Amino acid sequence: MKRIIFLLLCGMLPFMVAAQATRPVRGVVFNAQGVPMPGVTLTAVGSQGTAISANDGTFEMMVSPYTKFIEASMEGFISAQAEVDGSYLVFKLAVDKKYLENKAKAEEAARLEAEAKAKAEEEARLAEERRIAAEKAAAEKAEAARIAAEEKKRLEEEKRIAAEKAAAEKAEAARLAAEEKARIAEEKRIAAEKAAAEKARIAEEKKRLEEEKRLAAERAAAEKAERERLAMAEQNRLAQQTAAETARLAEVDNAREAEAKRIAAEKVAAAKQMKLEAREAKAEPWKEAKLKGYRSYVEAAFAIDFNLMPSYNVHYIGGYQINNQVYIGLGTGVSIDGDDGRNESELVGGNATNEVTNNGGEYLHLNLLNVPVFAYFRANFVDRRCSPFFALSAGYRLSSKRRLEMPFQNSVVYGTSGFFATPQLGVDFRMNKKSSFYLSAGFNIEQKPFMTEYSVTSVKYQQKLMYGIKLTLGFTF
Repeated sequence: MKRIIFLLLCGMLPFMVAAQATRPVRGVVFNAQGVPMPGVTLTAVGSQGTAISANDGTFEMMVSPYTKFIEASMEGFISAQAEVDGSYLVFKLAVDKKYLENKAKAEEAARLEAEAKAKAEEEARLAEERRIAAEKAAAEKAEAARIAAEEKKRLEEEKRIAAEKAAAEKAEAARLAAEEKARIAEEKRIAAEKAAAEKARIAEEKKRLEEEKRLAAERAAAEKAERERLAMAEQNRLAQQTAAETARLAEVDNAREAEAKRIAAEKVAAAKQMKLEAREAKAEPWKEAKLKGYRSYVEAAFAIDFNLMPSYNVHYIGGYQINNQVYIGLGTGVSIDGDDGRNESELVGGNATNEVTNNGGEYLHLNLLNVPVFAYFRANFVDRRCSPFFALSAGYRLSSKRRLEMPFQNSVVYGTSGFFATPQLGVDFRMNKKSSFYLSAGFNIEQKPFMTEYSVTSVKYQQKLMYGIKLTLGFTF
């Protein structure tokens, strides 16, 4: 057991020694003005541990436990040492003025040396430029002499060529003059020959015309005799053919009359067939119609509610035909509500309104002008010329307010606007590819003012639903 413990202690000894081999040292470096200095080299005196201060002047390094001093140094500053006593080390480095003076002297010497070198280079460059200028002047002088010699030679050559050209032009002019003289003589000869030939042609033409006149007279006499002979023969032939032609014409007339009757009968039958085809073509164009796109509806409607209050409506609907059967759109128009024959004073002062209680009431609408705004949906059950359909319109009625004159109080003003909806069933009659008219009947549901209580000093009302029947006649295009 003791041997095992000894071996464990021997194994742990290197780690214990290594753990005590170094220790951390921390601190900060400032300049004489107290500003943190980055980039300062920190060296452990008597060992190999070094560190560089950070941007904020702080540093941290690991040193031997036997290290006594840390030295801070940087070029241009006087180095400083601090004893390692386990505390946070603070260094303040002062500027090394002697170092700055030596550095300035070295920089000035380097500057003077560079100026001397630049001056020597400039003198060498100027000497080289003078040499090049001299060589260039000599070359230009030689080139000018060569060009002058060549120019003299060229002028002499041009004089020789001009002389040769003048001689050649003179010989050419003489040759052209001789040729022109020969050409004029030839033209005179040709003109004389043409004149003689024209004279002979005119004489020949005159002789030919006289011969033609003689032949024409002989041919006219022969043709006259032939015509007289043919006339006599034709008269005999016509006399012989008259009887046969008369019989043949009679037969032809009979056949022509029969053919005319047949053709007339065929024309009557063709006219009837064309009328029938035109009627069918006019009646059936809806079969080829493709109604997809924007379409407009204009309709007039009459509605009456279960209290026998009538209303008259004119609507315009514009929207999109999705296919030949489904249509959606938006509509507006005007609607005029009628009355039941009583005036306002009878409504608010007569026996009928005196009997109004909280359990009963009376609708208040007297010749009201409304502007409905609504959405419209329509679906045809089949795609035929005569097609039943279902339609639904729903929206809001905009109306002016109504005023009732009360006996013992100010006038009562009540609102007449409200929602409405009308499901309809109808039949659409297609007139052509795009146009049709339709008839429909629907169940009308509307919000209208309803008088719930009346007294000499007050009238109370509220909005309630009113039900009725609506008949519509419309045109689609």
